[in-house]
Amino acid sequence: MRLRETEIEKNSFEVSIGFEDLPFDTTEIELTLGYSDGEIPVHFSGMIDEAAGQLPRRCDIRAGYRILDVSRPEERLDGLVVGGTFFRLDKIVTGQMKKSTQAALFVATIGPSMEEWSRQLLKGDEPALGYIADVAASTAAETVTNLLHDHIGEKMRSLGLNITNRYSPGYCNWSVSEQHLLFSLLPENFCGVTLSESALMHPIKSVSGIIGIGPDVKWKDYICDRCGVKDCTYRATRRRESLNPKL
Repeated sequence: MRLRETEIEKNSFEVSIGFEDLPFDTTEIELTLGYSDGEIPVHFSGMIDEAAGQLPRRCDIRAGYRILDVSRPEERLDGLVVGGTFFRLDKIVTGQMKKSTQAALFVATIGPSMEEWSRQLLKGDEPALGYIADVAASTAAETVTNLLHDHIGEKMRSLGLNITNRYSPGYCNWSVSEQHLLFSLLPENFCGVTLSESALMHPIKSVSGIIGIGPDVKWKDYICDRCGVKDCTYRATRRRESLNPKL
């Protein structure tokens, strides 16, 4: 599927994604909750269906990316220069991206409505549904990011280039504080996402990060056994894949 994109500034693109474009079903929510396909308890199934049913009307999807040149300082092994700014990516991310000649800095969000509904439920009489709604929102945000990642990959391959896996501040030992550096290189209020002083994105159900680009880079799976972060989106993704290898 080819998505439409609009160049809003030089080398900065917003990609049009509708909920109907997402390869999304309730199985993803079940797997994120830790249940294999078909093993979800009956009393949760109705809640999952209700939460999933809210996604089409509560998702305000926006996504985009900016392409910048990359270089690697000879004296530093823990980071790369992206768009003239040094990112201390730590060894894991630097190692995966060291052959990059460019990078895509990206942002994707489903907007605030789903998280606001989840918060109301958690504070009210339906905390279980509120929790499942939050999981559904996070799953939807990751699904949007997957689609954006695929779109960037297709575009780069049409130019004879390869891409790496994606990495976000706060994961793989890359300090979350460098979120400020990442956002400083994006257009202001890019895709409607802003950053707090503590590097928290608003809307919360948003994903940002970096993807390496170049003729010699390779896609590699996340190296979870070398990372100390246990509560991690990437680790959860690998667990979902182990629970249902067909996905």
